[in-house]
Amino acid sequence: MFGAALAAVCVTQRATTAYPSAQAPLAVNVAYRDLSLITEPGPGDRPFLQAVQSAQSSADLVMYELSDPTFEQALVGAEKRGVQVRVLLNGGYYGGGSSANEAAYSYLKANGVPVRWSPSRFALTHQKTLVEDDKTAYIMTLNLVDEDYSTSRDFAVADTNSEDVSAIETTFTADWNNQSIKPSDGVDLVWSPGALDSELSLINSVRHTLDIYNEEIDDSAVTSALEAAARRRVDVKVVMTASSDWDSAFKKLTGAGVHVRTYKPNASLYIHAKMILVDGRRVFLGSQNFSAGSLDDNRELGIILSTGAIIRSLEGTFAGDYAHATPFPTSRHSTTSKPKPKPPAPQQTCSVSADWDGSYQDWNVYVQGPADVDATATADGHSYSYYTNSSGYADIYLYAPESAAGDMVTVTAGSATCTGTL
Repeated sequence: MFGAALAAVCVTQRATTAYPSAQAPLAVNVAYRDLSLITEPGPGDRPFLQAVQSAQSSADLVMYELSDPTFEQALVGAEKRGVQVRVLLNGGYYGGGSSANEAAYSYLKANGVPVRWSPSRFALTHQKTLVEDDKTAYIMTLNLVDEDYSTSRDFAVADTNSEDVSAIETTFTADWNNQSIKPSDGVDLVWSPGALDSELSLINSVRHTLDIYNEEIDDSAVTSALEAAARRRVDVKVVMTASSDWDSAFKKLTGAGVHVRTYKPNASLYIHAKMILVDGRRVFLGSQNFSAGSLDDNRELGIILSTGAIIRSLEGTFAGDYAHATPFPTSRHSTTSKPKPKPPAPQQTCSVSADWDGSYQDWNVYVQGPADVDATATADGHSYSYYTNSSGYADIYLYAPESAAGDMVTVTAGSATCTGTL
């Protein structure tokens, strides 16, 4: 079964998908211990199809939009071979009906699969999860819509942590029975209603870099938090599909120094993923959009994780998407006045020390030098940059291996250069 593959790191490459006027980077699937990352476009519904086909006792699906005949047939097949299948589909805004799911609902019901509409106490059920045999939970940003698989940037996390799986199943059963429940967060889950505080806490914790995917940006608290991060000189990057609905937020963000890039709505890549990647160390992936409804009123589910192999994969995918997207016009205006000549700057100096951080498998390189300058640490062929604060201090995360202990680390900070030892 799929869960057995999570004990070691594995990387699977796929064929490239065309970007506007450029070639896409390879997407990867990465597994490590009890978590696995699935990157779309790429495998499409195959991981989820295989989970249903290999299920031995149960398969519980919650889906915002289901329009995938092959997957629906697999659900029917599982039910017929004795697997307990339950499907909970979004029933529209506060239960007002969902034309997008009518066909799937009717097909499953006609073929003996237990299927219900989601509770009407939620504005929408936007959660996208599949739990196989009470052992593996797939937490998705994607809908199971076959026409979207080839163009939509999305992710899913396969989670075999028993505490997480139990929390998801317990909440599923309550929603299935239309019973109110306060969902358990398990180890690292983020539920809606009530996700706003968790997402703001994650954004506000950032020190160095913040990479964002989302489909919507219509929550003032989130926008303000991103602006505040940029004003703290955090390198904030946002990649989305363009829409005039978000132009007001984009103008505020770019005015604060956020780097916003977009794809046209008709581009060969559509940004549907929801990701908050903080300092290359922690990442949120889930169904929640940056809107008040999604964070406060819908049933949604996401996960926060810190698995290094998964984060490195997400960083690579994001970097490729960011490179091929179009910068949103900045609202800043340059001045044409001639700057006054500056007096000669005093000679700059710096000092450096370092220690190994076993939790994140990297080196903390501590720099004391000139204030408000870019600082770069280099050792063992690895290099990473950050800026010093108003006191001249910086903590640079350097992704060199632990075996580099004893190697020389060189730091440039402004015009100053200093060396130390890892």
